[in-house]
Amino acid sequence: MDKLKLRQAIVVEGKYDQNTLRQLVDTAIFTTNGFTGMKDPALLRLLQKAAQTTGLCLLYTSPRP
Repeated sequence: MDKLKLRQAIVVEGKYDQNTLRQLVDTAIFTTNGFTGMKDPALLRLLQKAAQTTGLCLLYTSPRP
């Protein structure tokens, strides 16, 4: 099966999400490790650069009640 080629980078929460998506799509995939990644200045700069150049697709699960 051919992978779906996307222009936009994808942002997911964890490595399991990243591993699953790598089997399906051909694009850059970034992990945030939940909200802890949002405190990492290097990751934030990388995501900002990707958003400006290719766009980002954010894939997150909804919080449980």
